[in-house]
Amino acid sequence: MNQQLNDYSQAVSQYIENLPKDGGDWLVAQRSSAAERFTEIGFPNAKIEAWKYTGIEGLLKQGFETTDKLPEFPEHAVLRQFLEEPVAGRLVFVDGVYQADLSTCDTAGITVGNLRSAMAASDRAVLEVIGSLSGMGDHGFAALNLATVHDGAVIRVTSETCLEQPIELLHVATKSAEGQALRSRHLIMLETGASANLIERYVALDDAAYFNNLVCEISLAAGAKLTHQRVQLESPRAYHLSDIHLGLQADAYYHGINAAVGAAWSRTLIHNRFTAQGANCELDGLYLAGDGQLTDFHLDVDHAVPHCDSRENFRGILHGAGKAVFDGLIQVREQAQKSNAHLYNANLMLSRHAEIDTKPQLVILADDVQCSHGTTVGQLDPQAVFYLRSRGLDEQRARHLLSLGFASEVIDRFENETLRLQLADVIRQQLQS
Repeated sequence: MNQQLNDYSQAVSQYIENLPKDGGDWLVAQRSSAAERFTEIGFPNAKIEAWKYTGIEGLLKQGFETTDKLPEFPEHAVLRQFLEEPVAGRLVFVDGVYQADLSTCDTAGITVGNLRSAMAASDRAVLEVIGSLSGMGDHGFAALNLATVHDGAVIRVTSETCLEQPIELLHVATKSAEGQALRSRHLIMLETGASANLIERYVALDDAAYFNNLVCEISLAAGAKLTHQRVQLESPRAYHLSDIHLGLQADAYYHGINAAVGAAWSRTLIHNRFTAQGANCELDGLYLAGDGQLTDFHLDVDHAVPHCDSRENFRGILHGAGKAVFDGLIQVREQAQKSNAHLYNANLMLSRHAEIDTKPQLVILADDVQCSHGTTVGQLDPQAVFYLRSRGLDEQRARHLLSLGFASEVIDRFENETLRLQLADVIRQQLQS
């Protein structure tokens, strides 16, 4: 591990050294600080409670390279990945590189662009936001992201703008991504009273092995509202790590609906520390893991001020030798009176070889609150299977139908019909394999 740490540190130093020397602000000081942070904390390991059940040995053995390779891809194949429904704006990244020709936005009240262009133009309004919520990184991979960040989305919705159509943020991986570490960082900013719907997707055109290591910082000003629909459907050989940081001002509302149904190894971390009264955060999630897959969700919700609400509901389906990890932590601090916090995790085990490590946690230091947490792990009801078979369905069809019914509580929360149909289809295909 020490040799791997040294190799990564040297590669990061070389990457920073090779950044453009003339023109732009390439965040050299921040990158160098993040590199020092990485050297200090290293890679996470099983001794760290939050990473106890999520091994990274397979990820490190891949030896993914940190380069800025430009992708070669069939444009028509990327176009087929677009949502069928109309959108207010679209940002497209292929193998982590922004594709201006495929991206569009002609809606008043929103500005979209990419981080690399902001660095090249020394756009202080954008660059000063980087790290405002995430800092230098809570773990080694987040520090690596900041040290070597290549590109990412920049989305700003102006004050009192209410978008009727969603913004699409599409990441497409191709065979050109083979062996690469893709380092994206997204900045999502909604000004006072703004309202938007963001659809963020990760898909693959080819069966490539790559590492999508991304950080997303979302800042909602007072009274702003964001519905954030995320679908991770990466290559079955891919590794995916999402680190999402939320900053909610007074009376802001965030609803995140997450689905992790692809990749060989995926981990999603969502951090939210309430710092202004009246804010509301809702998180829904669905994960699916079969043979050769590990899927991990970690939630860190911190009620640090009074009169804030949070709700988390996550469901997992495990089949074959699939493995999943769910670790949800809600903290209600002593001064956070009148808090409402509810956390629930349910898991459906379709195989004796599947494994789930679930740990919902509720730490309450205040006395005037409404809080609850719980988890369930179970199998399909034999009587329900028998009932469907008595109505003419074979056993496999009956099990698929019941599994979809279990997942529908989260799937139905996706407002976009294309996403709902796609997720239902993925579940059917994986359970048939």
